[in-house]
Amino acid sequence: MKKMIEKCNWKKLTAIVTAGAVCLSGLTACNNSEEAKDESGDVTLTFALWDKLQKDGMEQMAAAFEEENPGIKIKVEMTPWEQYWTKMQASGAGNTLPDIFWMHPEQVYEYARGGKIMDISERIEKSDKVDMDKFPSNVNNDFNIDGKQYAIPKDYSTFGLWYNKDIFDEKKIAYPDETWDWDKLKEAAGQLTDKEKGIYGLLVQYNTNDAIYHYIWQNEGDIISEDETKSGFDDPATVEAVKYLADFVEKGYSPAMPDYANTTADQYFESGKAAMHIGGSWMCSEFTSIDGLNCDVAPLAQGKQRANLCGGMGYSISANTKHPEEAWKFMEFLAGEEANTIQCESGAAISAYEGTQSSWVEGFPDINAQVFVDAAEYGFSSQYCETRSKWVDIEKDYMTQVFSLTLPVDEGCKEAAGKINEALKK
Repeated sequence: MKKMIEKCNWKKLTAIVTAGAVCLSGLTACNNSEEAKDESGDVTLTFALWDKLQKDGMEQMAAAFEEENPGIKIKVEMTPWEQYWTKMQASGAGNTLPDIFWMHPEQVYEYARGGKIMDISERIEKSDKVDMDKFPSNVNNDFNIDGKQYAIPKDYSTFGLWYNKDIFDEKKIAYPDETWDWDKLKEAAGQLTDKEKGIYGLLVQYNTNDAIYHYIWQNEGDIISEDETKSGFDDPATVEAVKYLADFVEKGYSPAMPDYANTTADQYFESGKAAMHIGGSWMCSEFTSIDGLNCDVAPLAQGKQRANLCGGMGYSISANTKHPEEAWKFMEFLAGEEANTIQCESGAAISAYEGTQSSWVEGFPDINAQVFVDAAEYGFSSQYCETRSKWVDIEKDYMTQVFSLTLPVDEGCKEAAGKINEALKK
């Protein structure tokens, strides 16, 4: 999962892009297949993504589709996450979005409301190749707005408790397992912290992915009410969960937020400076490829209930594609078992398609990758809601102060809830 980007103002962006187009009228615009037929009459569709680690898997899927569909070519375009949405916003304003592109649940509202992506509901209903019941309902719902579907689920990601086996062995502490609860996690973090060696027991940070949301849900709290009218940050259960996590920082078992400015949590873990790290399923390829990092993964320690942030990516079609039928044909392929099996076998991601996940797990024989598949059974994704752009920066501001130890938990949660509630009323 990736961080939220700023809300897109399509009207303003369109004006900027239009002005730029006038200045560059003598040049050929880069568009979504307007010039996509070659001399043989083949159609070339652009397919955009943001993760270089998954590019090979996506290219394998595209190649399989091309073999079955002569006359349609797929051009895979990879743009790093840091530039991806900026590029998509500019392309959307100029109506030159790729034909098919990866969609994030935090962004789907802006692109759907702005009329930039295709409502595929009727196409799904008429198709004999797309079965939405094959995908987790929460992932389907992440891309459904007012009963209209704007993306086909691609994958899902969950989180586990990564741990450095060498550090555990040195301290003669048993590895984490499914029996661990909050008390055991904190006890072990204290025992594993070695200030002389600069080793932390657990990496805790304000980050929706890496810590806070999992534990709020585990404590039966929430981020926002179901009707999106009230913040959950002043709920006693939420406050208790934030206090639990902040205590790791206060005790010195974890770096404080300012410490992550120069060294990311992943870098701490990869360099052997952390015994445990809350990390996503997409890190399997990277962590298992680090020389000298002897690691494995266990389920997140359990609170009052098991809970795990489970969200998925999707595939969307540009509303302005010049080749809607060909684009839909590719989408039908992406929604099927063959493509999703290729995705899993490539190690790219955990396919959202039911029954294909085992091949992804088998791709990581040296770790307990099944943990990530099992976590989907108790996954939450209630933060993916339409109002999120109104309050995510408020949440980030106050929780960053809390985990920097510059603002008491009670005060930070109360003030955050108040500011978020004000924003929700606007």
